[in-house]
Amino acid sequence: MTESLAEALPREINRVRAVQDAYKQFRTMPGVIVEPAITLMEASIVEGIAALASGDVVRMLRVHEALKGFEL
Repeated sequence: MTESLAEALPREINRVRAVQDAYKQFRTMPGVIVEPAITLMEASIVEGIAALASGDVVRMLRVHEALKGFEL
């Protein structure tokens, strides 16, 4: 079954939230710098929510692709 963008984008936002939470656990490790990645993830998550609210399909596609780039 094919998943619609309206279903895939919220799922991807939730996945990146989980990745972001995992990155936050590394904050206390000496020599590990995760704040830039956490900040970029948050910006993409906020953009994803705004894109969903706007209904702009191109904007939704763009942020969906950006979110897929975040990995643990």
